[in-house]
Amino acid sequence: MILGRIVGTVWATRKNPKLEDLKLAIVRPYFWYDPSHDVDHLIAVDQVGAQVGQDVLVCVGAPGRWVAGDYRCPIEASIMAIIDEVRIASESLSDGTPRFALRESFKPTTLQWTRGRT
Repeated sequence: MILGRIVGTVWATRKNPKLEDLKLAIVRPYFWYDPSHDVDHLIAVDQVGAQVGQDVLVCVGAPGRWVAGDYRCPIEASIMAIIDEVRIASESLSDGTPRFALRESFKPTTLQWTRGRT
């Protein structure tokens, strides 16, 4: 799963029939678990009604296709939730090897570092 911010939308007059009536959003990831490579932007199906500027949770792969009700849909990423707040306990990073990447130049307002376990 990826945490990111919606930075735009995609409009397509012609698309796969399985994508009809689905909103497409441009998401800029800022926090994700063990990425295999850096991703600047991705396109995700939005069925939760998120708006530009909101932080969202994006699911990729087969679970991302389930949101459309059919795993054969041509979908790689789907927005699963609009994020209100994320708290990460600073103690969880004490071993010095975090398994996630946080884009340094992109500071989300929903992300908070806390003391103690949350």
